[in-house]
Amino acid sequence: MNTRLSRIIENFTNKVMERFSQENILSVEQMEDSLWEDSSNFIREGIAAYAEMVDQMILEQKEARKISGISVHKRNASREYLSRFGQVEFARTYYKTEPGYGYLADKVVGLESYDRISKNVCAELVDRAALMSYQRSSEETTKGKVTKQTVMNKIRKTKGLELIPKGKGRKVRYLYVAADEDHVPLQSGKNVIVPLITVHEGIENVSKNRNRCVNAKHFSEYGKPPKVLWEEVGAWLAEEYDIDSIERIYLHGDGANWIRTGLEFLPRSCFILDKYHIEKSIKTVTGGSMRGYIFKIRRAIQNYDLKRFEDVVDEMLMEVESSSQGERLVGFKKYIMNNWDGILIRQNDFKCGGSCTEAQVSHVLAERLSRGPKGWSEEGLKHMSKLRVFKVNGECVKPENIKKRNEKAELSEMEKRAVRMVKEVFAEAKNYSMFEKEDFEIGKMTPITRMFKGISHTGYAF
Repeated sequence: MNTRLSRIIENFTNKVMERFSQENILSVEQMEDSLWEDSSNFIREGIAAYAEMVDQMILEQKEARKISGISVHKRNASREYLSRFGQVEFARTYYKTEPGYGYLADKVVGLESYDRISKNVCAELVDRAALMSYQRSSEETTKGKVTKQTVMNKIRKTKGLELIPKGKGRKVRYLYVAADEDHVPLQSGKNVIVPLITVHEGIENVSKNRNRCVNAKHFSEYGKPPKVLWEEVGAWLAEEYDIDSIERIYLHGDGANWIRTGLEFLPRSCFILDKYHIEKSIKTVTGGSMRGYIFKIRRAIQNYDLKRFEDVVDEMLMEVESSSQGERLVGFKKYIMNNWDGILIRQNDFKCGGSCTEAQVSHVLAERLSRGPKGWSEEGLKHMSKLRVFKVNGECVKPENIKKRNEKAELSEMEKRAVRMVKEVFAEAKNYSMFEKEDFEIGKMTPITRMFKGISHTGYAF
């Protein structure tokens, strides 16, 4: 093992020195490419050497293995897995234990059975897939070495994507909540609703014709009951903000039942009918011969005159040309009257703020879920909607967000002893630097060479 590691280090050092000592001057980009390739090769070889060294440590502890009832079943069994630096291949020993057969070295270094992709690569694949297609995520992360099906499978094995409150207890006088939904196509051909709730502290101008929500955080998950989703929002608010300092929470939306449900979970909250949806509903009934009524309806609503609004709609009903047109008008009148409280509040409360529900849906959900020809499975949509808001909230998927095959599986006593032994071995060399002396030579006796010599000749006790 000493010889192998020495050779790996020496080869890498020689290659790097050759890059810097050649006669032709390389550009920074050329150096970057060549050093990246050399470094990647060095890391892959180092990982393989490390895994095989751990396996050798376990193999040499014959007495300890005998006491633990562990015997060698097969040696030099090959394993490959894809790391962020490329394909890594190493050999290890297959053991027979009391519970069954297994590769002890795999467990010690944290590799699960049948996994062919490192957790780091899995995390990168999932993280990118929140912003792009499965295929493109594979191409940008692994140069297409894994299939889009694999990317999808990894997304369905994520965990811990909930928005965690920082517990800062920030004090604000007003909070704004925008609630709306995206209409997403399924593979079956039907469209389903994916809810989105955005909490922010107001809208500020960034540049000409561009605004942004201050400290916006998003909540969404397809298939989750609205009450459960609102409970999560309420619990997050209670830890993220000083609730007692909040004078009013303004809930903006289109008046759907699931949106108004949020009033039960948001303290000191009131409902605001979204201006976009007001205008949208007006346009559905003022087409064709009814176009002349647009100004009258808008004027009645802007003046908060419910009686005038009813009179205008009744006047329109006298001029309908079809039953369907009449039904639309009746539905429109009912919609505005049922949500009149959400309109009237603007008359005296100037802190209620502007609406941004559609913009949030477009940016957070539609850009990945419904824009372009897509068809989701229900399970895939459930995971992607949650992943999408996790990413837009400014988080990155990490290896710990990828589920293990068996979350509750623990190391055996033999494996625990192997872990302790490896720590002891590397503890002897942790302060060592191969560049401490200018006259360093690979073959020279150093702390690290003494360490591996000890492993080779005497081994380390568990």
